[in-house]
Amino acid sequence: MIKEIKLIKNFGIFKNFSWNEDIDEFKKYNLIYGWNYSGKTTIARVFRSFEVKDLPLDFNDSEFILVDENENEIDQNNLSSHSYYFRVFNIDFIKENLYWDSQEANPLFILGEKDINLEKQLKELRKNIEQLKTNKETKTKEKQKKENEIERSLTEKAREIDRIKPPYDKRKLRKVLEEIKDNVETFCLSETDVKNLLRSLRTEEKEKISKLVLNTIPNNLINEITHSFNKTVVSEIIERLRADHRLNNWVREGLEIHKGKNKCEFCGSPLPEGLLERYEKHFSKEYTEFLKKLNRLKDEVEKYKRQVEAFQFPDEKRFYPEFENSYHEAKTKLELVINEYKEVLEKIIDLIDRKIQNPFETITEVPNLNNQTDQVKNKIDEINKIIDKHNRKSEKHKEEQEKVFNKLERHYACEFAKSYNYFQGIKEINQIKKEIDEIEKRIKEKEREIQAIESQLSDVSKAANRINSYLKSIFEKDHLKIQPAGKDKFLILRNGERAKNLSEGEKTAIAFSYFLTRLEDRETDISMAIVFIDDPISSLDSAHLYNTYALIASKLSNCRQLFISTHNLEFFNLIKEWMKKMKRYKEKCGFYLVERIAKRNEEMAHLRNLPDTLLNYKSEYHFLFSKIKSFDENPSTDFDSLYQLPNIIRRFLEAFVGFKYSQGLKKGLELLIDDEAQRIKVDKFLNNLSHQTGLQRNLIFNDLSECESVVNIVLNAIGTKDREHYKALENVYYESKSNS
Repeated sequence: MIKEIKLIKNFGIFKNFSWNEDIDEFKKYNLIYGWNYSGKTTIARVFRSFEVKDLPLDFNDSEFILVDENENEIDQNNLSSHSYYFRVFNIDFIKENLYWDSQEANPLFILGEKDINLEKQLKELRKNIEQLKTNKETKTKEKQKKENEIERSLTEKAREIDRIKPPYDKRKLRKVLEEIKDNVETFCLSETDVKNLLRSLRTEEKEKISKLVLNTIPNNLINEITHSFNKTVVSEIIERLRADHRLNNWVREGLEIHKGKNKCEFCGSPLPEGLLERYEKHFSKEYTEFLKKLNRLKDEVEKYKRQVEAFQFPDEKRFYPEFENSYHEAKTKLELVINEYKEVLEKIIDLIDRKIQNPFETITEVPNLNNQTDQVKNKIDEINKIIDKHNRKSEKHKEEQEKVFNKLERHYACEFAKSYNYFQGIKEINQIKKEIDEIEKRIKEKEREIQAIESQLSDVSKAANRINSYLKSIFEKDHLKIQPAGKDKFLILRNGERAKNLSEGEKTAIAFSYFLTRLEDRETDISMAIVFIDDPISSLDSAHLYNTYALIASKLSNCRQLFISTHNLEFFNLIKEWMKKMKRYKEKCGFYLVERIAKRNEEMAHLRNLPDTLLNYKSEYHFLFSKIKSFDENPSTDFDSLYQLPNIIRRFLEAFVGFKYSQGLKKGLELLIDDEAQRIKVDKFLNNLSHQTGLQRNLIFNDLSECESVVNIVLNAIGTKDREHYKALENVYYESKSNS
């Protein structure tokens, strides 16, 4: 059963209602009284939302929560997933099921003549289905809980991996887990391996590095230099020139200047005969060619020296980290060898210069160039091998990174599977799925059995007969009937003719009879139904009103829980007295008042326990007097009290002058209040305030002193004009007050 409405927000006149401890919990039978537009229909719509599994149009932002006796909550977010049977009669039910323009009603199937055995089977099958659905719901919640735990864990682990190499999500992790499930342990790595792989993964891609190239002196040039150092020129040597290489060079240059001349260019004297011939024999052709060769060799060696000086090493930071140390060591060694090689080249150049100055000298202390060039080549080869490794890694960087991440990814998947017992969890979920599938299979089997039985019990014509029997009970005659009209349609007849211009009372009676018949259809187990009846006697006269009450008392007493709301005091008293006659009625029955109040200048509805005056007496008249008398004794500045007071006084006075003077309110006030000024004040108070709503009423609201004055005038006038009646009203008021 439903024990309370925990809250209603933004739903019709209910702006922000919440249940409080002062309100009694709902019972099996519940009666709600309230004036028109107080919020009764809104409460019925809350219950109907759970029946039709949808919100009313334009109420998408509404919130409401019902709480059952087991503290389970159902709200606007699970309208279609609860297990209750709600059946609601209200204006929405009428609009959706009966079409007055065409005088037709929606199709309907109900049970035919009851076959006891079939009924027992149906009841047992439905009970089995409910048990199966409960089991399914339990299993589904268990599965959902496990799935949520796994999904949450997968998300956390995926985020951890994503920080290593984005983008990464749980879908990828789930796929890897599926790949490693048959041999999980083999993919777990040591802490050291993980650190190394992470370091490698964080390495940025490096550009390729060109190999080192340094051309060293070739062997043939080395041999040529060595040979030249050992060679001496054959000529008719003039000892004086050989002994002095400066003089030798000076004479050689002078010989070139004086060729073909017979005078000395320095002193102008005639050149001695035969002098030039003697010098030419000293500086022979072989001598000249030899000097040219030495100069050429010097140029060659200087060229290789310049290459050494221009030689550059690549920056160590251009290498991948794992190659930096080996490159640094090899570079240091090569620098040392190159410096030595450069020194040897410089030494060779000096020796060639020395040979040029004295070509007749034999030079024997020549450095070992072959050894130096071999060392340079070897050290360059060492570095180039390192460069080759670097370049191969650069070429395959992306591929290697994928391999590294693949190992890490599987390691983390292995780590996750072990930490969270992932595969055992998946196994348990799959087992629950199988159990749910089996339950669903059994539910479908039971539903097919129910369908087969129901097909034997459905009969549209009997549905029409049942509705007609209810109509006869309400009107005490059978002038209004319905009959099947084609497939799944009912036609409404009055005195055998197609009904036209149905009265509001007739419409209400047909709709309510239709609703009662629906409660007996094959989809409804009345013992499991929570039934809500909202104002079923609209526009019915007193006789029909009593018959409607009798139908409710006889047909709905066995439902799981019953709610009845009404604005009609006579109908309210009939239902109230029926409930109060039940054994231990205080345990079984709840009585409530829904009223329209004002808070913070806004109209809203509120539900509370029914005041004792209404509960203990049959007259609303006593209730209205108690409200006025209570205000007279304890004037309140509470906005709610002041807000309702004009309507309360107006309704009370309408009843009083109607019975005492058989007059309307205006004429009655003239007879009741002798003082014209007081009468005008009361009339203005009632007409201005009881007829205004919303913002208009807030703008003209009177202060406390004026309310006190009007209440005092009214009570004094009644006490003066009908003292005995006034005393009787006071006695009822004080008796009710003492009982509460």
